[in-house]
Amino acid sequence: MIVVLSLLYLAIYIAICGAFFQLAKKAGRDDIAWFAFVPILNYILQLKLIKESAWWILITLVPIANIVFGIIWQVRLLNAFGKNGAYVLFGVFLAPVYVILWMVWGYSSKTTYQLYNPPVPPGPTAAF
Repeated sequence: MIVVLSLLYLAIYIAICGAFFQLAKKAGRDDIAWFAFVPILNYILQLKLIKESAWWILITLVPIANIVFGIIWQVRLLNAFGKNGAYVLFGVFLAPVYVILWMVWGYSSKTTYQLYNPPVPPGPTAAF
């Protein structure tokens, strides 16, 4: 029984990691897309997708702040892929549904990354 549950857990873990791998590829982060498969590095990948420093990982060590920043982190990640931040409520109250939604979005061709940096026009620019 333990072997069957372990294999089921491993299959679900690989499916979730594959979804975040696909999301990283959609965001143009092919260089660090493999971070999705490594347990701590997948958090760093998510932070890089929302253009935050990996130092935010240290916030997860502070007892109350980790919950607040975790919610902020997930809302910004949802917004980066054009999703409504209200989906975080699934993460708070129905975690399995939230995980399934991320897997659907990761493997869907309709999901696009919308947090691009605007292109800088060539030539001199004035700063005020």
